[in-house]
Amino acid sequence: MDKIKKGRWDSENLKIAIEKVINKKMSLRESASRYGIPTTTLYDKLKLIREGKEVELKPVLGRFTKTFSSEYENVLVSHVKDLADRCMPLTKKEFLKLAFDLAVHLKIPHRFNVQKEAAGKHFYYEFMKRHPDLSLRTAESTSLMRAVGFNRAQVNLFFINLKILLDKYNFPPSNVYNCDETGVTTVQKHAKVMAKKNTRQIGKLTSAERGKNVTILFCMSATGNFIPPFFIFPRQRMHERLMINSPPDSEGVAQPKGWMNNEFFLKWLHHFTKFARPSKESPILLLLDGHSSHKTLEVINWCRDNNIHLISSPPHTTHKLQPLDRSFMKPFKNAYNEQCGMWIRANAGARITEYDIAGLVSDAFKKVARYEIAAAGFRCTGIYPFNENIFSDLDYLPSDITNIPIEESVEEQISVDRSSPVVQSTIPEQIHSDIILPQSFSPQPSTSKGPDCVRQAILNISPLPDAAKKRAQTRKRKSEKSQILTASPYKLSLENKENEKLLKEQKKLQRTFKKTDKADKIKKTKVLPLKEKEQQSNVSSQAHQETSCVVCLEDHDEDWIQCNSCKEWAHEACADIPECSELYICDRCHLF
Repeated sequence: MDKIKKGRWDSENLKIAIEKVINKKMSLRESASRYGIPTTTLYDKLKLIREGKEVELKPVLGRFTKTFSSEYENVLVSHVKDLADRCMPLTKKEFLKLAFDLAVHLKIPHRFNVQKEAAGKHFYYEFMKRHPDLSLRTAESTSLMRAVGFNRAQVNLFFINLKILLDKYNFPPSNVYNCDETGVTTVQKHAKVMAKKNTRQIGKLTSAERGKNVTILFCMSATGNFIPPFFIFPRQRMHERLMINSPPDSEGVAQPKGWMNNEFFLKWLHHFTKFARPSKESPILLLLDGHSSHKTLEVINWCRDNNIHLISSPPHTTHKLQPLDRSFMKPFKNAYNEQCGMWIRANAGARITEYDIAGLVSDAFKKVARYEIAAAGFRCTGIYPFNENIFSDLDYLPSDITNIPIEESVEEQISVDRSSPVVQSTIPEQIHSDIILPQSFSPQPSTSKGPDCVRQAILNISPLPDAAKKRAQTRKRKSEKSQILTASPYKLSLENKENEKLLKEQKKLQRTFKKTDKADKIKKTKVLPLKEKEQQSNVSSQAHQETSCVVCLEDHDEDWIQCNSCKEWAHEACADIPECSELYICDRCHLF
C-alpha cells in the first residue's frame, strides 16, 4: 500500500488560495482543487483568519510543534555565534540550559526536562538540522591576555612600523625573516589511532610520564629559506652526542633550564648572519616577539653594525602576527610527534632521551620546511605581500569584551510581526486588518513578543562578556607595544636605562660603604657598658672570695647563707638551719 501523502502542498499556493476565497473570486472547493490544497486544511486556515488569529502557512504534521519560532531561533543562533566570535563559546550542555531558561523566561509552553532544567537531545539534533551553519567543534585554548592583547590599536602600530621600514629599505621577500622559539619534549602527544570498536581505553607507549623540554629557535624567510635550527638543551655542559643526526649546520648550546637568554640570542645572531649574509647593499628585516632577550643593548648594537633591522610584534599577538606560529609550528609538532611514535615502535623497550631529540627534529624538519608553508605564513599575517587590512572586525572582537554596549530594554511589541508577509492589498480593508500570515507560526504565547524582546531576554539569561568594571578596579600597568628595535630612539632609550641603572648601583654602593665606615668608627671609639646583672655577679663573686665564715672562719668553698641582722656570711653547714628556712640570725647577733 502506498504511503499517505500528507503535507505535500505548497505554502505559496495556500496563500493564493486563501486570497481567492476571501476576495470571493473562487469558492472554497474550487480554490482548494486548483491550487492542490486539501479542503479541510483550507477551511481550517480561513476559520483562523476570520477569528483574528495567526496562521501557520507551512504544513504541520503531528501534534507536536516547535518550541521556538523561526525568528526566535535565528536570534538564538546569532547569540551563539556572537559568543563564539568573542572566544567564549557555549558547550552543548550550556546551550540546552539556555534554551530551557529562555522558554521559561518567555513563558513558552515546552516539553523540556524540568528536573534537569535543560532541553533534550531531540531538540538539539532538530535545531542543528535546521541550522546547518552551526556545528559542534573542539575549541582551542586562548589565554585572556592573547584575546585582549590583539586589538586594533596595537596591530595598526605594528603595520605602521613595518610599512616605514619597507618603504625606506625596499626589502625583497628573500630578505624578510621571522624567528621564534618553541619547545619539544621527550614525551610525544598522540593523534587518533585505529583500534577495535567499542574499546574504552586504548594505550600508546611514551618514554616517561613527564619529559625533558628542549628549546629550538627556528627562522624562515618569505621565500622559504630556512635557517638551520638552534638547540638549547637543559644541561650544565654541552656534549657533542646531543647533536647526532641533527639538521645540517645546526648549532646547540647548554643552559641549566633550557631557556633562551641574552647571551644565547646574541650567539644565534652570529649563526643567523652566516646564512642570511646581510650587507649594506642587501639589508635584512627580522621580525620577532618582544622577549627581553631580544631587546638588549648588545643585540641592538650588533644588529645595527651588521645591517639587520629588527621589528618587534605587540605583546600577546604572536598567534596572529608571527608567520612561524601561523603556518609552521603546528605541522612541525605533528610531524615530530609522528616521528617519536615511529621511533618507539622501531626501538621496542627503549626510551627517547635528549640524545635522540636532534635526530627526530631533523626528520620532522625535512618534512615541513617547504616554500608553500613559509609563503602561507607571511601571506596570512599580511607581512608579505603587505596587507594592513588582512584582519577583519571579527578578529578584533575578543579584545572588545570591555567595550560591549548593553542594549536597553525593549518594550513588548504587539502580536503583529511587521516583517511577516501578509495577504496582498486586494483583500478588503475590513478583513485585511484581521489577516496575519507569517512565515512561521505556532499558536503559543511566544509570538506575543518581538525578536528585540527575545534578544534582550537572551542577554539577561546569558549576557555577553563585559569586563569593564573589573578592569577599572585593577592596577594599571605600562603595556609594551610594537617597536623598531634598531631605530635610534629605541637605542637611546636603552642607553638611558643602562645609565640610570648604573647610577642606582653606584649610589647603593656608596650608601653601603658609608654604613660600614660608620660602624667601624663606632666599634673603635665606644666602650659598651657591662650589663647590670653581670656587674652584680662580678661584685658578689669578688666579695665571696674576700669573706670568711663567721662560725668556722674558713674561706668560701661551699654554699653560703647571709645573716639577716648583721649581713655577715656563714656556711650553711656551720649555720645548721633547716633547708626550707629563709630567715637566718647568726650566733653573734643572738648574744647581743
